[in-house]
Amino acid sequence: MLEQLARLGYASKAVIYAIVGSLAIAAAAGRGGRVTDTSGALRVMLGSPAGRIMLLILALGLCGYALWRALDAIRDPDRHGTSFKGLVKRIGNGGRAVIYGALGIEALRLFQGMGGSKPGEAQMWTARLMAVPLGAWLVGIGGLIVAGYGVSQIIAGFRRGYSDTLDLSSVAPRLRKAAEVISSFGIGARGLIITVLGGFLVRAALQRDPSEAQGTRDSMLQIADMANGIWILGFVGAGLLAYAFDQALHARYRRIKRVV
Repeated sequence: MLEQLARLGYASKAVIYAIVGSLAIAAAAGRGGRVTDTSGALRVMLGSPAGRIMLLILALGLCGYALWRALDAIRDPDRHGTSFKGLVKRIGNGGRAVIYGALGIEALRLFQGMGGSKPGEAQMWTARLMAVPLGAWLVGIGGLIVAGYGVSQIIAGFRRGYSDTLDLSSVAPRLRKAAEVISSFGIGARGLIITVLGGFLVRAALQRDPSEAQGTRDSMLQIADMANGIWILGFVGAGLLAYAFDQALHARYRRIKRVV
C-alpha cells in the first residue's frame, strides 16, 4: 500500500510541476500564462473541471509520498548509513517529507474550502526565525544549505545518467537515452530555482531584512526581470516540464524498497 502511495506521490508531483512549467512558458511567450509556484498550481487545479476531486487525489498522493520519505529517512532501506554523506541523504529525505507533506495538507485544505498558504509566508517565517537569538545566522546557514543543494542538482543535471533507483531495463536503449537527457535538463533547471531561493535567504540574513527572503514564484519573477529574463523564464519553464517528466518516470519505474 505504501509503495502505491509513493508512486501516486511522484505522479502528483509530475502534475504540479507540469502546471508550473506550462504557465511559465505561456507567460514568457505572452500567451496568457503566469508565474506561479507549487501552491499556485493547486489553485489552478481547483479552478479546473473536476478540480476538487483532483485536489483530493493530489493530497492523498503527496501525503503518502511524505509518509514514505519520512519512513525512508528513519528506517534507511537503501542503507545510506550514518556516515556524513549518508546522514545528509537521510536528512534530505526527511526534508522532502516535511515539504511535500505540507503541500499535501494545503491541497486538502483547498479541497475542504479552507484556503491555502498566503503570499509572503517566506518573509513571515524568516522574520520569526530572525527574532530568536542567532536567528540571522540560522537563516544564513539555511540559505547556504539550500543553495548548495541547488548547485548539487545543477551538477547532477550536467552529469546525466540514472542511478540504480530506477529500473529502466524494459525501456529501449534509444528511448532510455532520450529520457535521461530530458530528466537531466529538468533536474538542472529546478536546481537553478533552488539555488536562487538559497541566495535570497543568504541576502536576507546578511542584510537582517526578512523581506529579502523569496518563495519560488518571486524567484522566478526575479529571473524574468533579468537581462533576457523572458527567455530565461521560458527556459526554466521548459526545465520544469522536463522535471515533471522525470517525476512521471519515477512514478512508473522507481525501485521502492519496503520500509515497514
